[in-house]
Amino acid sequence: MPLSLLIDQIADAIGVINSTSTPARRLVGGGVVVDARGRVLVCYSDFAYQGWHFPKGGLDEGESSLAGAIREVEEESGGVIAGPFSGDVVFALQPGRVYREPLGFGSSRAEAPEHRTSDKISLGAVHLLAEAAREARIDLDELERHRYEVFDSLVGRGIQVAWVTVPTYHLLVYESGRSRPTSESQAVEWHTPADVRNLRPPGKPHGKPRLGGAARTLLERSDFAELVERAKAESKSVAE
Repeated sequence: MPLSLLIDQIADAIGVINSTSTPARRLVGGGVVVDARGRVLVCYSDFAYQGWHFPKGGLDEGESSLAGAIREVEEESGGVIAGPFSGDVVFALQPGRVYREPLGFGSSRAEAPEHRTSDKISLGAVHLLAEAAREARIDLDELERHRYEVFDSLVGRGIQVAWVTVPTYHLLVYESGRSRPTSESQAVEWHTPADVRNLRPPGKPHGKPRLGGAARTLLERSDFAELVERAKAESKSVAE
């Protein structure tokens, strides 16, 4: 099949999927990082009304939720390195809100060259392209041979996709590194779980608390404080 025809058929199939089925799934990995004082790492962002939240982000192709969580912690915190808790605690949350973003959303490959960290695309985009190929009755091996060319072309067309986030968080322990604000996070701080519940937007001490939904769900778990205490013993001290 000519590449141009393959691209057109995938584009048409994505349009069908957007209009007739459930939103595409964007798999997210997040980390609840605990330090030696029993504090947790939280970031603040106004983007998509996240408020104060535990670091998280979409997974890349071929990436596990744990690897993605550790990567996102470092990226969103501006330098904190975390490792897995020995108890291998995983929090699988219900799907989040539905939003419309370009096909390339969350894919480093779709970023401008000066911001691109790799040529990978998001795991959500990989799954959506495969679903579109099945819808168009295109052999998956043929899609695989031309996956990046198809992706690049569709990103260039500005195709919008309805996404639903599917988050998986991991309990992590602090290892090294310092936190600082980044392009993704307007503030990055360490707080006890009790204090996180009442955090207000940076620079607005009299504003209303702004806690993200996923963070609120995790903090409300009956075993959350116990898990933080268990992870505390494995963490190294954070230099103030």
